Amino acid sequence: MPISKDELLKGRDKTYASDYTREVSDNLDKLLIPLNKIRDAYGEPMICNSGWRPASLNATVPGAASHSHHVLGLAADFSDIDGKLMTWVLKNLDMMQQLGIYMEDFSWTPTWCHLQLGAPASRKRIFVPNSNPPLAPDRWNGQYDAKFNT
Repeated sequence: MPISKDELLKGRDKTYASDYTREVSDNLDKLLIPLNKIRDAYGEPMICNSGWRPASLNATVPGAASHSHHVLGLAADFSDIDGKLMTWVLKNLDMMQQLGIYMEDFSWTPTWCHLQLGAPASRKRIFVPNSNPPLAPDRWNGQYDAKFNT
C-alpha cells in the first residue's frame, strides 16, 4: 500500500492551515514519489511518525533543526524500532542516491529513520542532524562508502 499525503500531513494541514502553503503541498507531492519507490522496493509497511511540521511545531521538537526539511515538506520520519529499515537503507544506498534521498545518522535516530529529499549542508548522504550527542552511539558505526555523498 502506498504512503499517502495524509500520512505525511497528520492533519496538520487543517490544524496549521495558514502555514500549509502551495509550496509545502507541492514539496510533499515531490517527496512522495521517492518515498513510494522506497516503500515498494522495501516490501514492508512504513509507518510515518512525522512528515510536514510547521515551523512553530518544529521548534518544540527536541533536537530538531530550525532549517529542518520537515518544515519545507521535504522530509519524513518512519518508525524503525528494530533497525530493519536502517539495515535495508544501508544495503540500498545506490537507490537512495538515484532518488535524491538523504538520511540522518542512525546513531541520532535510534527508533526512526529520517528520509529527506535534497542534500543537507554537509552534502553527506548520511548526515549528523545536530550538535547534540547521539541518542544511541552504538546503534551504527557510521561507516558507508563516500561515493554515495554528493
